[in-house]
Amino acid sequence: MTDISHIIVAPENEQLPLAMTMNRSEARVFVEIGFGNGEFLTHIAGQNPDDVFWGVEMSRSCILRALKRIRKNVPGNAFLVCCDARFFLKECVPQGSLNGVFMNFPCPWPKKKHSKRRVSSGDFSSVIASVLKPGGIFELATDEEWYGMEVRNALSAVPGLELESWAVNPERDVTTKYERKWIGMGKKIYLSRFVKTESDAARIPASPGRAGQMHVRVTGKGSLDLFLKEIYGQGEGEGETLWVCKKTYASPDGVHLLEIVATDGAFEQKFFLQFVEREEDVLVKIAPYSSPFLTPSVKGAIEGTAEKLKSFLGRPDAPERHI
Repeated sequence: MTDISHIIVAPENEQLPLAMTMNRSEARVFVEIGFGNGEFLTHIAGQNPDDVFWGVEMSRSCILRALKRIRKNVPGNAFLVCCDARFFLKECVPQGSLNGVFMNFPCPWPKKKHSKRRVSSGDFSSVIASVLKPGGIFELATDEEWYGMEVRNALSAVPGLELESWAVNPERDVTTKYERKWIGMGKKIYLSRFVKTESDAARIPASPGRAGQMHVRVTGKGSLDLFLKEIYGQGEGEGETLWVCKKTYASPDGVHLLEIVATDGAFEQKFFLQFVEREEDVLVKIAPYSSPFLTPSVKGAIEGTAEKLKSFLGRPDAPERHI
């Protein structure tokens, strides 16, 4: 039986970018974004044992369902990651390393307020082009014509990507749960396929990296317990960059933790700040077991929380703290 720890990869525990071939130096590498129950991923991985397949999904229940399929049917060449696909491709995947990326029936996010989550929004199209090798392909299947055409137009505008085909109701070796559902309802299926044509096209900015080494020193004295009670629910943000303070924890040996929820557009991260009390100051840093990406919201949360602590410790009514 295949070891679960070998199938599910946690990027926070790995050196980035990931070694996508997983020690198979000559293997082709493919990624499926939003694999659902893992039906498509399991099929293509099983049919192509010499290649390596990665599945990226935000839903933990989908991860578990796909894991059951893979353990039964796949010969050790499929791997699962629970992560936001945009950041997985940017942070974890080496540029120019993939032979193909598949998306099968992603949510089209039809409401205007959710449009930023579509494949066609932001720099996602450029990110797709960046991680593909020359000759690599991107394939999207959808039951919504308007969405398929929007994605087609967005990717067609990216240097180095060329529309290879646009098909209606194409024959495919494997169909997904939703594909069979839509076909049964009489809906049409739209499939667009792009190919990467230039090796130096659509390079994306360097990764912001991890926030693990970032810290702020705050001088002053006062009760951390009271501060953490007062700060619950507070936060800041501008536009799509937001952060808010949540639950707090304190251990008998004086370790204080603050849960932070930070969002950058559609990407949300939860992590803990640790407050280390010293003789003359407090060190505000990322807790050792948290490893968020250093996005604008995470940086803002660290600096903003430290600034709030500085103001609190400077208050004349701040209770004394004891070390």
